[in-house]
Amino acid sequence: MITTIVQFLRRDVTRGVVGTILLKVGSGALAFALFSLAARTMTPDGFGIFATWLSVAQIAAVVGLVGQESLLVRFLNEYQVGDRPDLAKGVLLSSLKIACVAMLIAIAAVALVANLRGDWWLLILTVSAYTAVSAGLMLGSQIARSLVSILMGEGNREFFWRVIVVLFLLAMLFGHKQLDPTELIAVMTMAMSLGLIVQIIAIARALPDLRGTTARSERSRWRSSSFHFWVASILEVANQYFDVILVYWMMDPATAGIYFAASRLANIFAMLSAALYTFGARRLPSLYFSKNHGEFERTLRLMAEVTALCVAAGLALIWIGGPYLLNLFGPHFTAQHSVLIVLAIGTAIQAAGGPSAAILQLTGHERIYVPVVAANVALRLVGFVVLIPWLGVLGAAIAATVSLALTTVALNILCRRRTGVDPSVLVLLRSSAWKRGSYAVRGADSAE
Repeated sequence: MITTIVQFLRRDVTRGVVGTILLKVGSGALAFALFSLAARTMTPDGFGIFATWLSVAQIAAVVGLVGQESLLVRFLNEYQVGDRPDLAKGVLLSSLKIACVAMLIAIAAVALVANLRGDWWLLILTVSAYTAVSAGLMLGSQIARSLVSILMGEGNREFFWRVIVVLFLLAMLFGHKQLDPTELIAVMTMAMSLGLIVQIIAIARALPDLRGTTARSERSRWRSSSFHFWVASILEVANQYFDVILVYWMMDPATAGIYFAASRLANIFAMLSAALYTFGARRLPSLYFSKNHGEFERTLRLMAEVTALCVAAGLALIWIGGPYLLNLFGPHFTAQHSVLIVLAIGTAIQAAGGPSAAILQLTGHERIYVPVVAANVALRLVGFVVLIPWLGVLGAAIAATVSLALTTVALNILCRRRTGVDPSVLVLLRSSAWKRGSYAVRGADSAE
């Protein structure tokens, strides 16, 4: 067994997937520390307001990027494989211009709505700044991931800046000082700005010298793909953050904070999905466009092996240690263990489904991906309206899990039909069955 494990870990794909997962797990642990410390340094209502505005800012950042972050992953890989620096330069310049203009519009819209609500001007200013910097990190991480490394892309987006914020919150907690949402969002914005600066410098050094290259464009292709990427990104971020806004609106700030805490803990599986997407977005497109089908399928199979192990371990952790983890946010969070379990089941199913969304989007099938995610959002909204008045925050968790499970099944069916590959952990069962059948045939041949 030890020899098998060692051989498993020596595989290049395994090391890449495990390294990416460890980065995501580290980022998730820091996010957990950040939110639990924030809950303990704020009032229950203050934490709920902070969680709600954070969700609004994340949605606004994705809306303002208009799909350019996914567009860059899609076409930079294609142009690198095809040795087309002219088109690579063209798509980079085009995406940066579009994202800057659209982001200004999105930030202005958020500020206008907040002003009409009568929110404090300093809170509006900090949320606007946070939205802009968050969008910059999203876009920069995609470029850095393709041109530099996953560590530079995802590390600066999710890991390094959180260390600064966690240290700040620890100082506030030990100093017995209470924060308001505006102060914490301002600190997060400043820490993220440092990460964005490092990211920009790394990208500038990694970019080939394109000053003498004439930029060329494929605007019709870019426009069509970016629209579908944009809609898909909006729907995905709505799945992650719109729940909190709805709970805030339909119930109260304190309950929104509780749901936010439980959903962040359940995201232990969403982190796995994000790690698979991150690794897949860097490795799978180049294999697909170079028509290396054998390595493409081998990569997916090894990713499924890592996923199965992580899902089993994660479910055990949530089931046994859930109350202790919730208690880190505060004693009143512990009673929501059932909410955490329900949410974790949904995100575990999503993780077990593998990177089907990434494969569909990055192999040119993004158009069929959008309706499925739209149906997921619609189903979740209906579930919230029906179940929250009946079951409260548990109803919200049930609605989220059911919609997520159905969407995962639908995406996997589409992925198998359109690309011919199964990205889920079920591929391991079929592989085992095939091997047993092969051994049976060999045994029969030997007997003859």
